[in-house]
Amino acid sequence: MSLLNRSILLCRPALVFGLAAMLSFSAGNFAVAEEAVADKPVVVDVFGAGTLEVPAEFKKTTPKSRILEHEFEVKEGEAEDAPAARLTMMAAGGDIQANLDRWKMQFSGSDKKVGEAEEKKVGDWSTHVIEVSGDFSERMGGGPFSGGRTVQRKDYGMLGAIIVHPEGRKYFVKMIGPQSVIEANRDAFKEMIATIGK
Repeated sequence: MSLLNRSILLCRPALVFGLAAMLSFSAGNFAVAEEAVADKPVVVDVFGAGTLEVPAEFKKTTPKSRILEHEFEVKEGEAEDAPAARLTMMAAGGDIQANLDRWKMQFSGSDKKVGEAEEKKVGDWSTHVIEVSGDFSERMGGGPFSGGRTVQRKDYGMLGAIIVHPEGRKYFVKMIGPQSVIEANRDAFKEMIATIGK
């Protein structure tokens, strides 16, 4: 065997080890970078005049209805099979109190609870947040004002917010799901609504 071939054979393990280490380091850096991107909050534009900063743990999904502008999955904990709620966002109209009353009427049962609506001024915007729990009547298809099968969801809750633009336009944000999920994410929801005034 020539001296050159012997040198190549002796160096090969070191080359292989070095290449493997480089690939491992690159993959590790890519995973960290990917995780950093995944952990960034989503910023939602509201009428081109304000934004909502959605917590990174609220995962963006495809809206289940065409009238929705945005939808997110909100979980209780990080487990794959953890209970989840839907967070939806859309521009809408109508009287504030009439909408809040309509949301209340979607819940029933002996355990129904309706919190006091919280009205706050956030910069030039005003926000109206309400929490309701009980048995939720979920309409499957057909939209909020038309037909469709209704399913009763036991021990559900809702955090709903109406965000009012300085010129009167309204934006609805609703989180609906198992009551335990609503309770676990109550503070994060309210903090998100408050970001409209930033």
